[in-house]
Amino acid sequence: YINSASEVCQTLLLKHQETSMATLDDLKTALRENLERNGKLRKLKAQMRADVFAALNTSTEADQKAMPQLSNDNLIINELIREYLIYNQYRGTVSVFLPESGQPAVRPFDRTFLASHLNLPEGPNSVQLPLLYSLVAVAENGRTQPPQAK
Repeated sequence: YINSASEVCQTLLLKHQETSMATLDDLKTALRENLERNGKLRKLKAQMRADVFAALNTSTEADQKAMPQLSNDNLIINELIREYLIYNQYRGTVSVFLPESGQPAVRPFDRTFLASHLNLPEGPNSVQLPLLYSLVAVAENGRTQPPQAK
């Protein structure tokens, strides 16, 4: 009788654990799906990558001085990328991009200078969009009109 009671208890315990695990797995799945659906999981992963990069990027002033100077073309391209990333709220990407590229934290050029330097037309609606959108519009259409914000 004791053996059979012990076996019943073990069987019940195993079934309870399986049920609990299934419930926990279901909860994990539902949580992941919810976070993926509302875009939070992607943002959490990006923030985690940025935090890991920041923790690993313990460069000293000597390291910063040893970085080669960026050419004007690279400064301009990096500014276009920075504006695009900020506009699309890729904050984690920006926090990794700036130190990795050697781009100054303070913007070296303002938008007006960049648009003028690149001969990009500016209109009342286009100033709401990153200049990369204007570059794409000009390249695709040969347009001289700025793109319209949506």
